[in-house]
Amino acid sequence: MFDWLQKRRRAQILETSFPDDWETYLTANIVHFRRLNDIEKTKLRKAIQIMVAEKDWEAHGGLQMNEEIKVTIAGLASLLLLGVDDFYFENVKTVIVFPKPIRRETNSGWVIDRDTYHSGEAWQGGPVILSWQDTLKDAQTFGNGHNLVIHEFAHCLDGLDGDMAGSLQFDDRQTTLEWDRVCGEEFETLTRDVREGRETLINDYGATNKAEFFAVCSETFFEKPIQMQGQHSELFDLLVKYYQLDPRKWITSQNH
Repeated sequence: MFDWLQKRRRAQILETSFPDDWETYLTANIVHFRRLNDIEKTKLRKAIQIMVAEKDWEAHGGLQMNEEIKVTIAGLASLLLLGVDDFYFENVKTVIVFPKPIRRETNSGWVIDRDTYHSGEAWQGGPVILSWQDTLKDAQTFGNGHNLVIHEFAHCLDGLDGDMAGSLQFDDRQTTLEWDRVCGEEFETLTRDVREGRETLINDYGATNKAEFFAVCSETFFEKPIQMQGQHSELFDLLVKYYQLDPRKWITSQNH
Protein backbone atom coordinates (compact mmCIF):
# COMPACT_ATOMS: atom_id res chain seq x y z
CA MET A 1 0.00 0.00 0.00
CA PHE A 2 2.80 2.41 0.91
CA ASP A 3 4.61 1.79 -2.38
CA TRP A 4 1.42 2.42 -4.33
CA LEU A 5 0.73 5.66 -2.49
CA GLN A 6 4.31 6.77 -2.93
CA LYS A 7 4.26 6.09 -6.67
CA ARG A 8 0.94 7.91 -7.01
CA ARG A 9 2.22 10.93 -5.09
CA ARG A 10 5.41 11.07 -7.13
CA ALA A 11 3.46 10.80 -10.39
CA GLN A 12 1.42 13.80 -9.27
CA ILE A 13 4.60 15.72 -8.47
CA LEU A 14 5.97 15.02 -11.95
CA GLU A 15 2.76 16.16 -13.63
CA THR A 16 3.88 19.70 -12.85
CA SER A 17 6.23 21.14 -15.44
CA PHE A 18 9.78 21.96 -14.38
CA PRO A 19 9.82 25.68 -13.48
CA ASP A 20 11.82 28.03 -15.67
CA ASP A 21 13.49 29.54 -12.61
CA TRP A 22 14.70 26.11 -11.56
CA GLU A 23 16.23 25.56 -14.99
CA THR A 24 18.06 28.86 -14.59
CA TYR A 25 19.43 27.78 -11.21
CA LEU A 26 20.66 24.48 -12.61
CA THR A 27 22.38 26.07 -15.60
CA ALA A 28 23.96 28.85 -13.56
CA ASN A 29 24.96 26.88 -10.47
CA ILE A 30 25.81 23.32 -11.48
CA VAL A 31 28.64 22.87 -13.96
CA HIS A 32 27.91 19.14 -14.14
CA PHE A 33 24.40 19.83 -15.42
CA ARG A 34 25.66 21.59 -18.52
CA ARG A 35 27.68 18.48 -19.41
CA LEU A 36 24.81 15.99 -19.23
CA ASN A 37 23.03 14.67 -22.30
CA ASP A 38 19.31 15.34 -22.79
CA ILE A 39 18.21 12.01 -21.29
CA GLU A 40 20.32 12.59 -18.18
CA LYS A 41 19.05 16.15 -17.84
CA THR A 42 15.45 14.94 -17.97
CA LYS A 43 16.12 12.30 -15.34
CA LEU A 44 17.91 14.81 -13.12
CA ARG A 45 15.00 17.24 -13.34
CA LYS A 46 12.55 14.55 -12.25
CA ALA A 47 14.74 13.58 -9.31
CA ILE A 48 15.01 17.23 -8.27
CA GLN A 49 11.24 17.69 -8.34
CA ILE A 50 10.76 14.67 -6.10
CA MET A 51 13.55 15.55 -3.66
CA VAL A 52 12.46 19.17 -3.33
CA ALA A 53 8.89 18.03 -2.60
CA GLU A 54 9.69 15.17 -0.24
CA LYS A 55 12.48 16.54 1.97
CA ASP A 56 12.09 18.88 4.90
CA TRP A 57 14.29 21.88 4.11
CA GLU A 58 15.54 24.00 7.00
CA ALA A 59 17.69 27.13 6.98
CA HIS A 60 19.62 28.22 10.07
CA GLY A 61 22.22 30.79 11.05
CA GLY A 62 20.37 33.70 9.46
CA LEU A 63 20.01 32.02 6.06
CA GLN A 64 16.61 32.25 4.36
CA MET A 65 15.58 29.05 2.61
CA ASN A 66 14.63 29.54 -1.03
CA GLU A 67 14.09 27.60 -4.24
CA GLU A 68 17.63 28.18 -5.50
CA ILE A 69 19.13 26.48 -2.46
CA LYS A 70 16.76 23.53 -2.68
CA VAL A 71 17.21 23.01 -6.43
CA THR A 72 21.00 23.34 -6.31
CA ILE A 73 21.39 20.85 -3.47
CA ALA A 74 18.85 18.42 -4.90
CA GLY A 75 20.50 18.71 -8.31
CA LEU A 76 23.95 17.86 -6.98
CA ALA A 77 22.62 14.97 -4.88
CA SER A 78 20.70 13.64 -7.88
CA LEU A 79 23.93 13.27 -9.87
CA LEU A 80 24.56 10.21 -7.71
CA LEU A 81 21.20 8.75 -8.81
CA LEU A 82 21.52 9.07 -12.59
CA GLY A 83 22.37 5.39 -12.97
CA VAL A 84 19.51 4.03 -10.85
CA ASP A 85 15.71 4.19 -10.85
CA ASP A 86 13.08 4.81 -8.19
CA PHE A 87 15.41 5.85 -5.38
CA TYR A 88 15.53 9.40 -4.07
CA PHE A 89 17.41 9.20 -0.76
CA GLU A 90 14.39 8.03 1.16
CA ASN A 91 16.70 7.58 4.15
CA VAL A 92 17.24 11.36 4.29
CA LYS A 93 14.22 13.18 5.66
CA THR A 94 15.73 16.59 6.43
CA VAL A 95 18.33 18.84 4.81
CA ILE A 96 19.65 21.62 7.04
CA VAL A 97 21.54 24.48 5.44
CA PHE A 98 23.72 27.12 7.07
CA PRO A 99 25.15 30.17 5.30
CA LYS A 100 28.77 29.24 6.09
CA PRO A 101 30.81 26.42 7.64
CA ILE A 102 29.74 25.48 11.14
CA ARG A 103 30.84 23.69 14.25
CA ARG A 104 28.81 21.87 16.85
CA GLU A 105 28.93 22.95 20.48
CA THR A 106 27.62 20.78 23.28
CA ASN A 107 25.57 23.46 25.02
CA SER A 108 24.58 25.97 22.38
CA GLY A 109 23.93 23.83 19.33
CA TRP A 110 25.23 24.89 15.92
CA VAL A 111 27.24 28.09 15.55
CA ILE A 112 29.16 29.63 12.69
CA ASP A 113 32.89 29.40 13.33
CA ARG A 114 35.50 30.11 10.68
CA ASP A 115 38.41 28.64 12.67
CA THR A 116 37.20 25.19 13.68
CA TYR A 117 34.44 24.22 11.32
CA HIS A 118 32.67 21.59 9.29
CA SER A 119 31.36 22.33 5.81
CA GLY A 120 28.82 19.54 6.21
CA GLU A 121 27.75 16.39 7.98
CA ALA A 122 25.53 13.40 7.31
CA TRP A 123 24.07 11.47 10.21
CA GLN A 124 22.96 7.86 10.10
CA GLY A 125 19.16 8.04 10.24
CA GLY A 126 19.35 11.81 10.60
CA PRO A 127 19.69 14.98 8.57
CA VAL A 128 22.24 16.12 6.04
CA ILE A 129 23.80 19.42 7.13
CA LEU A 130 25.46 21.69 4.59
CA SER A 131 27.17 25.05 4.26
CA TRP A 132 25.53 26.96 1.40
CA GLN A 133 28.75 28.89 0.78
CA ASP A 134 30.70 25.68 0.19
CA THR A 135 27.86 24.00 -1.66
CA LEU A 136 27.63 26.79 -4.21
CA LYS A 137 31.39 27.16 -4.63
CA ASP A 138 31.80 23.44 -5.32
CA ALA A 139 28.74 23.32 -7.59
CA GLN A 140 30.14 26.03 -9.84
CA THR A 141 33.53 24.33 -10.20
CA PHE A 142 34.23 21.13 -12.11
CA GLY A 143 37.38 19.08 -11.81
CA ASN A 144 38.94 20.26 -8.55
CA GLY A 145 38.08 17.02 -6.74
CA HIS A 146 35.82 18.67 -4.16
CA ASN A 147 32.04 18.56 -3.98
CA LEU A 148 30.43 18.89 -0.56
CA VAL A 149 26.97 17.63 -1.53
CA ILE A 150 28.34 14.58 -3.34
CA HIS A 151 30.48 13.83 -0.28
CA GLU A 152 27.66 14.03 2.25
CA PHE A 153 25.08 12.20 0.16
CA ALA A 154 27.64 9.48 -0.57
CA HIS A 155 27.66 8.94 3.20
CA CYS A 156 23.89 8.49 3.00
CA LEU A 157 24.29 5.79 0.34
CA ASP A 158 26.94 4.14 2.48
CA GLY A 159 24.47 4.11 5.37
CA LEU A 160 21.79 2.17 3.52
CA ASP A 161 23.04 -1.07 5.09
CA GLY A 162 22.61 0.45 8.54
CA ASP A 163 26.17 1.59 9.09
CA MET A 164 28.26 4.35 7.55
CA ALA A 165 31.47 2.37 7.35
CA GLY A 166 32.40 2.28 3.67
CA SER A 167 31.14 -1.30 3.33
CA LEU A 168 29.10 -1.19 0.12
CA GLN A 169 26.64 -3.83 -0.98
CA PHE A 170 26.59 -4.77 -4.67
CA ASP A 171 24.10 -6.95 -6.54
CA ASP A 172 26.36 -9.99 -6.30
CA ARG A 173 28.53 -11.32 -3.51
CA GLN A 174 31.64 -11.57 -5.65
CA THR A 175 31.65 -7.85 -6.44
CA THR A 176 30.95 -7.00 -2.81
CA LEU A 177 33.98 -9.07 -1.78
CA GLU A 178 36.01 -7.40 -4.52
CA TRP A 179 35.03 -3.99 -3.14
CA ASP A 180 36.11 -5.02 0.35
CA ARG A 181 39.51 -6.11 -0.97
CA VAL A 182 40.17 -3.12 -3.22
CA CYS A 183 38.82 -0.61 -0.71
CA GLY A 184 41.02 -2.11 2.00
CA GLU A 185 44.14 -2.02 -0.16
CA GLU A 186 43.49 1.49 -1.46
CA PHE A 187 42.70 2.81 2.02
CA GLU A 188 45.96 1.40 3.38
CA THR A 189 47.88 2.93 0.47
CA LEU A 190 46.27 6.34 1.03
CA THR A 191 46.96 6.32 4.77
CA ARG A 192 50.58 5.37 4.11
CA ASP A 193 51.00 8.07 1.46
CA VAL A 194 49.48 10.68 3.74
CA ARG A 195 51.64 9.59 6.65
CA GLU A 196 54.78 9.79 4.51
CA GLY A 197 53.83 13.13 2.96
CA ARG A 198 53.25 12.02 -0.63
CA GLU A 199 50.83 13.90 -2.86
CA THR A 200 47.65 11.94 -3.62
CA LEU A 201 44.83 12.22 -6.15
CA ILE A 202 42.33 11.08 -3.54
CA ASN A 203 41.97 13.78 -0.90
CA ASP A 204 43.94 13.02 2.25
CA TYR A 205 40.76 13.39 4.34
CA GLY A 206 39.86 9.95 3.01
CA ALA A 207 42.56 8.52 5.27
CA THR A 208 40.40 9.34 8.31
CA ASN A 209 38.42 6.08 8.11
CA LYS A 210 36.76 3.91 5.46
CA ALA A 211 33.51 5.88 5.60
CA GLU A 212 35.34 9.09 4.72
CA PHE A 213 37.41 7.14 2.19
CA PHE A 214 34.28 6.16 0.25
CA ALA A 215 32.85 9.67 0.41
CA VAL A 216 36.10 11.25 -0.78
CA CYS A 217 36.46 8.62 -3.52
CA SER A 218 32.95 9.50 -4.70
CA GLU A 219 34.02 13.13 -5.02
CA THR A 220 37.07 12.07 -7.03
CA PHE A 221 34.93 9.75 -9.18
CA PHE A 222 32.53 12.52 -10.19
CA GLU A 223 35.09 15.32 -10.32
CA LYS A 224 38.26 13.69 -11.68
CA PRO A 225 37.13 10.47 -13.35
CA ILE A 226 39.84 10.27 -16.00
CA GLN A 227 42.65 10.74 -13.50
CA MET A 228 41.03 8.27 -11.13
CA GLN A 229 40.69 5.62 -13.81
CA GLY A 230 44.33 6.12 -14.71
CA GLN A 231 45.72 5.96 -11.18
CA HIS A 232 43.16 3.78 -9.38
CA SER A 233 41.60 1.65 -12.13
CA GLU A 234 40.18 -1.16 -9.96
CA LEU A 235 38.61 1.33 -7.57
CA PHE A 236 37.22 3.39 -10.44
CA ASP A 237 35.71 0.35 -12.19
CA LEU A 238 33.99 -0.72 -8.99
CA LEU A 239 32.50 2.74 -8.54
CA VAL A 240 31.24 2.58 -12.13
CA LYS A 241 29.44 -0.63 -11.15
CA TYR A 242 28.14 0.90 -7.93
CA TYR A 243 26.83 4.16 -9.41
CA GLN A 244 25.98 2.46 -12.74
CA LEU A 245 27.39 5.35 -14.74
CA ASP A 246 30.72 6.57 -16.10
CA PRO A 247 31.34 10.30 -15.60
CA ARG A 248 34.33 10.32 -17.97
CA LYS A 249 31.95 11.09 -20.82
CA TRP A 250 31.11 14.40 -19.15
CA ILE A 251 34.71 15.55 -19.48
CA THR A 252 34.52 15.64 -23.28
CA SER A 253 30.95 16.95 -23.43
CA GLN A 254 30.50 20.13 -25.43
CA ASN A 255 27.40 21.14 -23.46
CA HIS A 256 29.21 23.72 -21.37
